[in-house]
Amino acid sequence: MDTPRPTNRRTSGSGHAAGTTDPNGSSERSMFEILMSIADDTKHLLQKEVELAKQEIVHTLVAKATAVAALAAAGVIGLLVLVFAGLTAAAALDNVLPRWGSRLVVTGGFALLAIVAVLFGLAKLRKPGRVPEETKRTLKEGEEWAIAQLQR
Repeated sequence: MDTPRPTNRRTSGSGHAAGTTDPNGSSERSMFEILMSIADDTKHLLQKEVELAKQEIVHTLVAKATAVAALAAAGVIGLLVLVFAGLTAAAALDNVLPRWGSRLVVTGGFALLAIVAVLFGLAKLRKPGRVPEETKRTLKEGEEWAIAQLQR
């Protein structure tokens, strides 16, 4: 029994021959082979899309983690600055107010700063997260390709 031999045609993305020669010399692929080739190509495309989405998400998370670490370090240093600034302000106000009054003014200033920081943080948390734009674009391209393949 003769086995089909591949022709010199280019192969599709899945590695299947674009056409085969049967013993009668026909170089047409069967519908089943075409559908299997499309299914394999679609599977490969979807795997690559998932891989791309993972890479984009990991890249985004690493960038966010780095930013959070830098902000945390700045926050600790800023807290030290704030403590010393408060002590300095309270000592300066001791010249014009009783000790308890100067401490009360400084505490009120810190409370005001805390309220502003909370409002700012809440506004940032309500902002939506980043969508993997490249993955969305390539998924759309893959969908168009699959539709084109099925319409052949």
